[in-house]
Amino acid sequence: MRIGCFVESYNFTQRQEVQALNIFSETAKRMGHEFELKGKEILQEMDRFDSVFIRATTDPLFTAYTVSRLAEEMGKKVIDDSESIRICSNKIAVYYKLKKANIPMPETKIVYSLDELEQVAEELGYPVVVKSPNSRFSLYVEKANNFLELSKIVKRFMRRSKAVLLQEFMPTPFDWRIGVLGGEAIYSCKYLIPKGGWRIRDYVGNKKVWGDVIAIKLENLPKRLKILAEDAARCIGDGLYGIDIKEYNGNYYVIEVNDNPTIMHGCEDSKNPEIYEKIIEALSN
Repeated sequence: MRIGCFVESYNFTQRQEVQALNIFSETAKRMGHEFELKGKEILQEMDRFDSVFIRATTDPLFTAYTVSRLAEEMGKKVIDDSESIRICSNKIAVYYKLKKANIPMPETKIVYSLDELEQVAEELGYPVVVKSPNSRFSLYVEKANNFLELSKIVKRFMRRSKAVLLQEFMPTPFDWRIGVLGGEAIYSCKYLIPKGGWRIRDYVGNKKVWGDVIAIKLENLPKRLKILAEDAARCIGDGLYGIDIKEYNGNYYVIEVNDNPTIMHGCEDSKNPEIYEKIIEALSN
């Protein structure tokens, strides 16, 4: 089995991400498969591969989406599939998928007009989280403490989108991240909120900071947390997802479903190193 791994250099600025890629390659070879890292040239070489693993930013406007669509059209197994990319790149689409399945989420409202902004914000209360539909890595995710801040944020976000999401603010010291593949959890960890911040990736003292990662063995996860993550993933598809969950006042709330989740050596894999074999197995079946 030949596995083509589509990568773009701007996605791998941290040593741990490159190390994880190397482990994927070593694992595939140990399991009897070929594993090649490819850039955009994979579009011309697609017929050489039996399956494709995407490790680049996934968005319908990015090359990764074209790679996924082409792989599917040629009958190849691909992670992430184009439908998952399309859905997860639109937080409004994800919201409606989860809502239809009665997945618990923070109270969320979608705003299409500035005229309805004040009333919706009053219903949710302050502070309120504002999200652009196509935000990622905490970009275009901001918090408003009053209506003046909120209106400035929403006006700015609406220059790039016809709608924004307003979400109840749930202050927590960490977010759960559960990795799910084919409807089953394969790793789990806590993404800590950096000191002085409120998001995983935040700005503290005008400096960009990331919270630490604490891996948790799957067998040590609360059962209802694991089930919630798997249920949320199945709302999107059967691919590879990172489910972000808040633990607040004794309950769990899904805040994000991410396709193409981050996998860094020493972080997501440190308590569940078998994730490499499971992903390679999914690509080779």
